[in-house]
Formats: sequence, structure tokens, C-alpha cells
Amino acid sequence: MRRITITLLPLAAAAMLANGVSVAQEAPRRTITHISGDVYRATNNFHGTVFLVTTDGIVLADPLSTDFAIWLRNELDARFGVPVRYVVYSHHHWDHASGGSIFSDTAEFVGHANMLDHLALPPATTSLRDVVGQYAPVAALDLDGNEIVDRDEARAGDVDGVLFTAFDADGDGLLEGAEVMRGPVSHVVPPEITFTDQHEITLGGKRVQLRWVGEMNHSLDSSMMLFPDDDVMFIVDYVTFGRLPYREMDFELGRFDQWMERIAEAEAIAADFTHIATGHGPVGNRQNIVEWREYLEALSDAVARGIAAGESLEELQATVTMDEYRHWAGHDWVHENVLGMYHFLTD
Repeated sequence: MRRITITLLPLAAAAMLANGVSVAQEAPRRTITHISGDVYRATNNFHGTVFLVTTDGIVLADPLSTDFAIWLRNELDARFGVPVRYVVYSHHHWDHASGGSIFSDTAEFVGHANMLDHLALPPATTSLRDVVGQYAPVAALDLDGNEIVDRDEARAGDVDGVLFTAFDADGDGLLEGAEVMRGPVSHVVPPEITFTDQHEITLGGKRVQLRWVGEMNHSLDSSMMLFPDDDVMFIVDYVTFGRLPYREMDFELGRFDQWMERIAEAEAIAADFTHIATGHGPVGNRQNIVEWREYLEALSDAVARGIAAGESLEELQATVTMDEYRHWAGHDWVHENVLGMYHFLTD
């Protein structure tokens, strides 16, 4: 379980960044750049998505947030003059999948079948005390012990209003255990078209191929998107370029081996593509996936050696510094990466 003193403030900060407002309330940094053929990349601060433009409309990957989607729709209308016909989700997480409603008048929504399970509320009997993992800090804001987090408690814990409403499934201004356990996904439009293994969209003579990544640590509904006519591959969160894995690496899900298998599969598929875009970081290539895998292997080896030598978690966090990756973003997360890897190897 994550400690509130470690992850609560980053959670709120991430909420603001994902919704187009930085921690310092600066204007969001948003860009649209060409990748290859008819595929483009759009960014919202530290998050990225891609879209394919055809004569019959646009296939958009993750909408990222409502504010960003409003901005993006205006840009797409002005630049290309064709509507978004499909919104295709990489996975259900709120910081990538929110905001699709902005395109609901023209678009169909596509995602893996497991996404519907992730968006469903757990049983109403779920207690705040049952919440573990990344949303445990929100559950811990129930300071009076009444099994409800109200707006005042959330505000005092630095959970902003956008994130609060994203948790608040029934809109009653109170967060109960089931809502916190599900996560802040109320701004995610559920997929209308689902698939279990592979799916292909054809629009304006161009193809978008979707492949379920499979069970792994980050989520159970992740899909990669391939644009074979434009030489572009899009993968989100389970591979990132030029940045360490996010903090504790979702260790509570306990699927590290499967995660590494999925990375190896992405590496193999990427051999057929020149351009690899991710949900965070710059557009890269297959070598960047190799480097990501090698970081996790090096981290695993270092932590395993320390465990074998009898080092405690605290000693490991002091000695495993991964200095050769100091040039990567998020290097200050190393001690939390070590924590996650320690749990992967010992739990």
C-alpha cells in the first residue's frame, strides 16, 4: 500500500497536469506535430496521443482530458475540416481516456472488452478501508472515519475539483469506497465497440489495427495501435521513452513477469515500424523500447543482488541509484522504483 505522505500530492499534481493546468496554474503546453503519412501527434503537457486524418474523417486515440479535447476539436476542425469518426482507447486510465464526450456527436468509441469491467463500479459494500494501491491516499482522507470522503476532506488533501468529480460516479458530492476503488473514470465514455484480441478500423482507405496487449502489471485492457499504411506504432504507459517507470510501478498488481513479456512482444512488433509514439515522452523507435526493457532488467538484477546479500528495503533504496539513467526524466523516482521492484521480487 502506498503511503499518503508520498503519493497524495503527486496524485493531485498529476490530476492538474492531465486536465491542462500545471501545478503552478500556468497555461497548458499543447502541440500538434506530424509523425508520418497522415498520422499526427498531439500533446497536453506530459501526455500524448495520436490521430489519423483521412478524407472520410479522423481516427483519434486517447482524448486525454475534457479541456484538452475541447482544444483539440477546435484545432482539428480548423486544420483538417473533417470530424472525428472513431475514438480509440489505449486503456481505461483517467489521464488518457477522459474527455471523449467532446467527440460523441460524430464518433464511435472503441476499446478492449476488459475496459468495461474496469469502468464498472465495485460492489456497494466496498469500504474505503478496502482501497489499496494508487488511490489509497484518497481513501485515507476520510479523517472522521464515516466511510465517506466529502469535498472538504478532499480539498484539504489537495485533491482538486476536476479529480473529485471524476471519482464521484453518482454526482452526489461524496466519495464512497466503491467510487474510490474504481478510480477517477467518470469522465470516460465507455467503448461502444469492443474486442477481445484484435480489431481493425478502416476509414478513408487507411487502416488502424488494434491488438490487445494481454494481462500485465499496468492494466488488463491495454491495446497497442498500429498504423501500417503510415509506418507508425502507438503504445501507452507500459512502455515510455526517456523516462523512468512511474514511481512504484503499480507493484500491488503483481504481474511483473507478464509486463516484461508484453514489452518483449512490443519490441518484436516494432521491428516493422519506423516511428514509435508513446503516451509520454518523444516519438522514438524500436531501440527506445530496447532501452526501456534494459532499464527494468538492470533494476531487477540490482535489487535481486541486494536481496540475496541480505540488504533491507531501506538499504536497497540507498544503494540502488541507477546513476547511468540520471539523464532520463523522473530519475528522482528511483527509490520508489526500487520499492516496487522489491515487492515484485519478494511478495
